[in-house]
Amino acid sequence: LLRGAGYEAFGPGVADVPQDPRHAGVGGPYAQVTAPLRRLADRFGAEVCLAIAAGREVPAGVRSALAVLPDAMSASDRTAAAVDRRSTDLVEAFELAPMAGRTFTALVVSVDGDDAEVMLDEPSVMAPADAAGLEEGRRCTVVLESVDVEEGRVRFRAAEDA
Repeated sequence: LLRGAGYEAFGPGVADVPQDPRHAGVGGPYAQVTAPLRRLADRFGAEVCLAIAAGREVPAGVRSALAVLPDAMSASDRTAAAVDRRSTDLVEAFELAPMAGRTFTALVVSVDGDDAEVMLDEPSVMAPADAAGLEEGRRCTVVLESVDVEEGRVRFRAAEDA
């Protein structure tokens, strides 16, 4: 529901208040600082909140760090997403390796040119497929055409009798 959220630092000594500082889901300004042990931005956000709550100035080092945090957090989010996807790809390839050549029932999630993405009924896997013979939004039977466990890659194609 709230995917696509980003980080934006603003305030005295940092940057002007954005034209619309509201969080779409909350409907007003919002700061979440619930994970300071794992998310860098939350450490700085917590320091800002603590200073404001105590009626103190936000420490200068914290204020100056806020200006670079949005880019750092976006880069960190991209890296975390890539690691998450790579890990999933490796596990899926490992799980599917003994099943090369088998057929599976699936839903065609998307078709883009020669490539498609299918979601298997069982096991729960989203994977690339050759688009030939596949129609977006349709249920189908696919064959696990190739598996490369080291690279974390699998590839499906429409079954001949599909």
